[in-house]
Amino acid sequence: MKFCDLTIAYNETSGGIRTFVDAKRRFLLERTDHCHLLIVPGARDATEETARTTTVTLESPLLPGQDTYRAFVRPDRIMAALKAHAPDIVELASPYLESWAAFAYRDQRRRAGSPSLVGAYFHTDVADAYVGAPLRAAMHDWFDEVSETLSTLGERFADIAETGAEHYIGSVFQHADLAMAASDAQAARLREYDVQDVEIVPLGVDIDLFRPDRRNLELRTRHGAGPDDLVLVYAGRLSAEKHVSTLIRALDHLPAQRKIWLWMMGHGPLRDRLAETARDHPRLRLLSFVVDRTRFAELLASADIYVTAGPHETFGLSVLEAQASGLPVVGVEAGALLERVPPELGRLGPVDDAAAMAGNILAIATERETIGSRARRHVESGFTWEHTFRRWLAAYRRKSVNGRWP
Repeated sequence: MKFCDLTIAYNETSGGIRTFVDAKRRFLLERTDHCHLLIVPGARDATEETARTTTVTLESPLLPGQDTYRAFVRPDRIMAALKAHAPDIVELASPYLESWAAFAYRDQRRRAGSPSLVGAYFHTDVADAYVGAPLRAAMHDWFDEVSETLSTLGERFADIAETGAEHYIGSVFQHADLAMAASDAQAARLREYDVQDVEIVPLGVDIDLFRPDRRNLELRTRHGAGPDDLVLVYAGRLSAEKHVSTLIRALDHLPAQRKIWLWMMGHGPLRDRLAETARDHPRLRLLSFVVDRTRFAELLASADIYVTAGPHETFGLSVLEAQASGLPVVGVEAGALLERVPPELGRLGPVDDAAAMAGNILAIATERETIGSRARRHVESGFTWEHTFRRWLAAYRRKSVNGRWP
């Protein structure tokens, strides 16, 4: 069997989707006899092959305002790659133009008598995080001080745009043979898109890589923190939809006399602006993007509390990695964080309430070791990649065509 991942969200600085795809490929190689094909956009055409894996890169332009993320613009070239490498199952990790090439490929194979499936995984709530929410924020920034009428019209425009995005993404998932979501909440969100039959396939974490005993006091010292200082850490995309400015404002609400640091790791359109802020902020450390996963795991374990302010998470993979590393979590009462962070594993507060976030940080600081131990046990009990991909394979088997498992 040959599985294919088709996505724009796989590059040298991408986060959760790349982690998911890489873990899937390892699972297929180590636990099965299946093969894996990955098709992604890139700076130039390229093909890399091993005995059971193939990575096809198709030359594609950068997305506006991005320096690493690219978009497919030639569905015919995607079709050609699919035909050349002939996967049995294609999975969509991003629901854009590439979706229709996958559906056309599937339909052609079926007409030729070859079983074929297309799956779609709901990694990102695009309509909310990248359409509705940023448009509403922009409209308020532009019009609130000018005209209440214009501001109201802006809200309506954002609602219309978000609804249009929901209809489009819903149509992609409706055309797929298998729709998957990481949690009950995200399955419910897909049902709002009129996608009714959704398999729950939670994400996982490499518990051998992310673990508390990777804590390194020398590494803390290297980044300015003493053994008794309180180190907060955020790892993720540095962009507006992640509300990273709230983390810095929360830092400013914490007691000035206490030695508290915020380590921020990631890449994104706000990185240059955050670098300027870090130069003048005595508590903020903007670390370079960490490609080496072992070093990343060491950095997480060497912090004390994981913090995140993004209200649009569909699962919160970085939260799970932090919990596996023995960290309590302070976040916001929105999105997947409501499921990832029950009261015994951290604290959640109102979205964009920096003072409340600071209060929650102080509230769990004194019991962070106890909470961190519970967080580790929580991850071990049901959030390993083995658990994820066994469920993932079973979901595809249930969708077999006429009893034939492609």
